[in-house]
Amino acid sequence: MNSVALAFLVGTITLIAACVAGYILLLRQARQHSLRVLYERGKLKNEREARVLAETALVLKDRLYRILFAHTTDMVFMYGLTEDGLPGHFTEVNVVACETLGYSRDKLLKLSPLEIQTADTPSAITGYTRSELVTLSDDEIMDRETAFAVRPVRQLVERILAEGHAEYTSTFLTHDGDHIPVEIYSHAFELEGKSMIISTAHDVSEREKAKRDLQESERRFEEFFSHSPVGVALYDGTGKLLNVNQACLKTFGAPDTEQFAQFDPFANPFIPERMRRVLEQRDTAQFEMSIDFDKARTDGLYVTSRRGAGHLDVLMLNLGMDREYAPRGYLLQVQDITSRIQTKEALQRSGRQLQQAQKMEALGTLAGGIAHDFNNILTPILGYTEIMLHGMDDTEPNVEFLKEIHKASYRAKDLVQQILMFSRQHEHENKPVHLIPIVKEVVKLQQSSVPDGVKVSCIIKTDQDVVISNPTQIHQVMMNLCTNAGYTMKESGGEIEVHVADFVIGTRAQSEFPDLEPGRYLRIRVKDTGCGMDVATLERIFEPFFTTKPSGEGTGMGLAVVHGIIVGLKGALTVTSVLGEGTTFHVVLPVVEQQATEDASDTQDLHAGSGRSVLFVDDETAVAQMAVKMLRALGYAPALACDGEEALTMLRQSPGAYDLVVTDLSMPGISGRELAKAVTELQPDLPVILCTGYSQQYTEAEALRDGFADIIQKPIVMRQLADAIAAAIDRAG
Repeated sequence: MNSVALAFLVGTITLIAACVAGYILLLRQARQHSLRVLYERGKLKNEREARVLAETALVLKDRLYRILFAHTTDMVFMYGLTEDGLPGHFTEVNVVACETLGYSRDKLLKLSPLEIQTADTPSAITGYTRSELVTLSDDEIMDRETAFAVRPVRQLVERILAEGHAEYTSTFLTHDGDHIPVEIYSHAFELEGKSMIISTAHDVSEREKAKRDLQESERRFEEFFSHSPVGVALYDGTGKLLNVNQACLKTFGAPDTEQFAQFDPFANPFIPERMRRVLEQRDTAQFEMSIDFDKARTDGLYVTSRRGAGHLDVLMLNLGMDREYAPRGYLLQVQDITSRIQTKEALQRSGRQLQQAQKMEALGTLAGGIAHDFNNILTPILGYTEIMLHGMDDTEPNVEFLKEIHKASYRAKDLVQQILMFSRQHEHENKPVHLIPIVKEVVKLQQSSVPDGVKVSCIIKTDQDVVISNPTQIHQVMMNLCTNAGYTMKESGGEIEVHVADFVIGTRAQSEFPDLEPGRYLRIRVKDTGCGMDVATLERIFEPFFTTKPSGEGTGMGLAVVHGIIVGLKGALTVTSVLGEGTTFHVVLPVVEQQATEDASDTQDLHAGSGRSVLFVDDETAVAQMAVKMLRALGYAPALACDGEEALTMLRQSPGAYDLVVTDLSMPGISGRELAKAVTELQPDLPVILCTGYSQQYTEAEALRDGFADIIQKPIVMRQLADAIAAAIDRAG
């Protein structure tokens, strides 16, 4: 093959190869372009889908925002800022804002935050110099004050923009002029290149009202707590004192809270035994508690200014559990019921005293009745004895026996007088008497009546024993003191020593008896070796109705009567005692220089009757017959009537036959009182003598007013009868 052909073939092959290579290149480029177009198309599709999704999300967010904006319970405001950095008009508000502030939406959108918020009015002259006040115009002053007023708002806006948000409180002014306290949360954001602020305002009126109500409640509670007359103390769950009011401090006598905190209300020795376990378990309990404040102070429980015993009404209230089931605490309420308890005890004592007084009254009535009957029995004994002695010489054999009967009768007569004094039907007249014989007689009686194992002794160291007194009263005093002394030793035995001595009260001794005048006195000391008395008992032994004896063994009147008798005699009664060692009573009476009154029957002759006629009236036959014989022995011509009606009959039948009438008081039919009035009407100049042994309601003064010439007490004593009749006849003429 020639070279030309070969070259052509090579060129053709080369051209074909080039064409194939170019075609392959074009195919590759076309494929790459197609892939690029597909990629871009897919990218655009993705972008479109993303944009659609974004727009949908934006619509949803906008719708959600609208829903939240419209339906939130708080007020929502959105506003921009003015050129000078202050809040501008609202650009958006929600329905709640319109309804709360009382504006329509259109009107509210024309306002700014400055127009719905209240602010303090600045002072008109604060911050101005004197020259500025002179040179500045009113407009300039107004502009400056406005700038001063909005300065806090400007600072707040700057803080919101700088920090992005802020929380603060303010007060909104409604369309009607009401003020609404609010809490505001403001958030800053950008909208179309402008700074915007959206604020959420929460109405806190109810909360503020609740807060004020709580504060008012706390204030009232504090006032009640502080000024309550009831003592109140608060304790926490562990029993620690939190607070205590003045009434509680006063009730316990504590000077301050610190001292009161030392007192444990849950465990102290004054809690009643039945309540101890309840308080130990910290349960609610109400009880009465008696506190010995002296013991509380001496035992170091706490410092108290109160003395003696007090009675408290206590309520310990468990306040329950909190949310964590821990004890909330305890409330102590306490009232001082000491006065109420004392009043109750006083009423009980008064009731007992009334019962005792009624018992004493009944006993007095009984004693008076017994005295009346005993007088009627004793009158013939004493009367016949005196009649026999009146007609006998001292040398006759039976005179000594009759004198002993006469002496015993007089002692019985004195006993009747003592019974009458007990029944308060008779009062004794004090006179000079010798005390030593009375003391010896009482000691002799006590020696046979004291309990076994008790010895009674008497020591007399004076013969100056005349005092102004009454034998019966002195006898009563000595019997009471000796009987009480014997009672204290009835179980253990011991000794009663009665010591009588005279002494002079001068400068030294007057300190022992400050109520007595200086002078000569007689001291009777009654000392025993019994159980003695404590200080509390010593302070009350002379109180009426106070007794240490068991119920039914003592009236509580003995020492009170003794004290009254001694004081009435211008003397003094003192007592010393040591518990477990014995007691000593000191009776001090003033001594007189005059002689004691002797029985007149031994020194004077009896008045003779000279045959005068005497009408004796008595319903007791034995008394009447004895009186007739006594009158006949005295030389009178006696006549006898057994009652008032018979006496009036005799007086009417024989006018002027009688020189005197002696009548009993209590008789069947016409009484002695009625008889005396009838006699006065029949024969005004005829004297009437009352002879009685018992008169419960008829006094001596009343008898004299009724026309009786004199009164003779039964049992009838011959000398008293003779003297009374003679005096009455002499007065009658």
